[in-house]
Amino acid sequence: MKKTIAIALSVIFYTLTVQAVQAQDGALLRVLTLNGEDGTPLIGATVILEEPGSEQAPELFCISDRDGLCEIRNVPVRDELELRISYVGFEPYTELLTFAGGERKIIRAVLNPAVGEIGELTVIEQRYITTGEVGVQRITSRQISRTPSPVAGGDLATFLQTVPGVITSGDRGGDLYIRGGTPDQNLVLVDNMPIVKPFHISNLFSAFPDDLIQDADLFSGGFSPKFNDATSAVLDIALRPGNMRDHRAAASVSPYMTALQAEGPFKTDRSSFLLSGRYSLIDRTGSSLTGEDQNIRFGDFTGRYTIQGENITCSITGLYTYDSGEIVPLRNVDHKWTNVAAGARCLGYSEFFSHPFNVSAGYTRYANEEGSPGQRERFSSIGQVYLKVDIREQLMNLPVDLGFSFNLKSYSVELDERFSRFISLESVNRKMPVTHMYLATEWEPATGLTFYPGVSSQFTLDMPITFEPRIRISWQPGQSDRSQLSLAAGRYVQTHSGISDERDAGTVFMVYQPVEIDNPLPSSLHGMIGVNQRLGNFLSFNAEGYVKQHDNVPVSKWNPEPRIEIETARAEGLTFGADVKMMLERSSYYATISYGWSKSEYEAVSGDLGAWVEEPVFSYSPAHDQRHKLNVAAGFELAGFNLDTRWEFGSGKPYTEIFGYDFFLRLPFENPKTDPGQARILFSEPYNGRMPTYHRLDVSLSRDIQLKNGLVLETQAGAINLYNRSNIFNFDYSVLQRVDQSPFFPYVSLRLVI
Repeated sequence: MKKTIAIALSVIFYTLTVQAVQAQDGALLRVLTLNGEDGTPLIGATVILEEPGSEQAPELFCISDRDGLCEIRNVPVRDELELRISYVGFEPYTELLTFAGGERKIIRAVLNPAVGEIGELTVIEQRYITTGEVGVQRITSRQISRTPSPVAGGDLATFLQTVPGVITSGDRGGDLYIRGGTPDQNLVLVDNMPIVKPFHISNLFSAFPDDLIQDADLFSGGFSPKFNDATSAVLDIALRPGNMRDHRAAASVSPYMTALQAEGPFKTDRSSFLLSGRYSLIDRTGSSLTGEDQNIRFGDFTGRYTIQGENITCSITGLYTYDSGEIVPLRNVDHKWTNVAAGARCLGYSEFFSHPFNVSAGYTRYANEEGSPGQRERFSSIGQVYLKVDIREQLMNLPVDLGFSFNLKSYSVELDERFSRFISLESVNRKMPVTHMYLATEWEPATGLTFYPGVSSQFTLDMPITFEPRIRISWQPGQSDRSQLSLAAGRYVQTHSGISDERDAGTVFMVYQPVEIDNPLPSSLHGMIGVNQRLGNFLSFNAEGYVKQHDNVPVSKWNPEPRIEIETARAEGLTFGADVKMMLERSSYYATISYGWSKSEYEAVSGDLGAWVEEPVFSYSPAHDQRHKLNVAAGFELAGFNLDTRWEFGSGKPYTEIFGYDFFLRLPFENPKTDPGQARILFSEPYNGRMPTYHRLDVSLSRDIQLKNGLVLETQAGAINLYNRSNIFNFDYSVLQRVDQSPFFPYVSLRLVI
């Protein structure tokens, strides 16, 4: 442990020293773009540096990232250059600059909102289309707010369900399956804090409403070397800082939840706070609106402190989520899970350093449990202490991204004996340090053709070092930013696994455990190809094909009766599919249609699985194998009203039918002459049935009303499952009752902004 920390500190010290020395070479301009209305960063602003009055295509330009920062290197030494910064909806920023040899400049550019009508404009953000983006979904708060949700604004969880390849088990449970991967194979980062499950027991909600998110990136495969310990997908979320110029507050209420938010500066343009809290009301209002009891409760609380210095930006973030309730009514089984997280992140961009650098550190903990009311019967938790450093260097005129991270993971498991075979839990109740390093670069051998090769590596004290090469390639035919062909491939390894009884849709309890010593690590190979094409100024088309090969996937050993086993077998998984998406975007209306087809299949030795089937090697489609998914979203603005609609169709997912029932005696503790035994369910061949198809229409109508003294009342009315489709969630064999997903759910929500 001490040796690993010493290595980490040595790497940090060495890298910063090298940066300080290299700061003597070259010339560069760093620009921090800020919103003049609230002092927060502007993402996607176009920054151009050129000779005044030039009519040539600019050669020196960059696009601001999620921190509002971008840099232009190799600036020529000339008498005068013009800096121009533009962003839709804001007045352009211009400034004349001169550079001496080897000079470094940092410009804090404040763009003020434009006054008057902007007109019909189309934005093509450079950072979104020129980085080999196959498998990447860029998510903005505007996109989230357009997805109908039974609260004022929108929520990230609802939007994610419109993305092709993202599957849920239903409207409850909070689990996401992304292009064949299971929830434990995904990595969720919130400002570099690893959060295991920030999604609520109602799948309409996460811990991230639209007004908390700066932006988010969903990598559904082929992700870069800087992300580690995940074999399927990565969700990278950046929260926004609080308002740097004005104090603001908001309160909202709807039948689903109530929320409070406050933000403002401690010191104008230098530091701010952001506080947000939400708590559900559906357990009190659901029965009167739907005629069914909604025995679920959830909430989330977020606090954030941000500092914007001359040469550094830092944020400190705290997050807490809480979920409790019944996944299946009448089963009398309670589920609970919590997330606790605290972390700090600093971006340094002083002219003293040749490149900006990121440093993050913090602690997170996830715990989930399941049992009868008032009695915990199963429990699993994972805690993580992390330190992460990301740096960019220059080597032989190539940009080189490198980084180091250290993660100390602590696992804990408690299982009631009647839910698991009597085995030792020493292998899962332990601490495990994991060290990660990566290296990546960018090479453009020809105009419009760019390679992004890299390698990632992980190692622990009791496991061998991993080798994970990865590459992304992008090509813009004709050097046009209107079309792009991109490819991605790579190897991915993780050091933990999550075990659950996937045969039962009524449980979301998962045991998180490290891979046992001397066992092979779970890994995957990804291959992806995609084409992105803009058709005119308002229409875009995207198509992607993908394949994922998962090796050494730990799966819970099966029994004819429903119970979880932390003893595992190793399976091999193969997922392949294709997604297509067409999007029309105008100032007053929009429409999106997306379709995804995929197939997932697992294969394992029947004896290892404990399966009671004749085949020596058993192949099956896991519970998240949904072959077809179609989403249609549309909306328009008219006379101050905004109408948003979303329709989703999904084919049926696999489930395990039952063979029958019997009575079970626990010998020698129970006497067959006097004890009747305990009734139990016996499963048939695993995953031998398919659920019926699913479809649902959600709609919302909203309008903002300006009140006196600057108050704004945001109103919204709508309905979930507008035509009251009976979509099955599962069939509860214990009470022989069908359990459906949400029925027709009308709502009205109000939000007062001060």
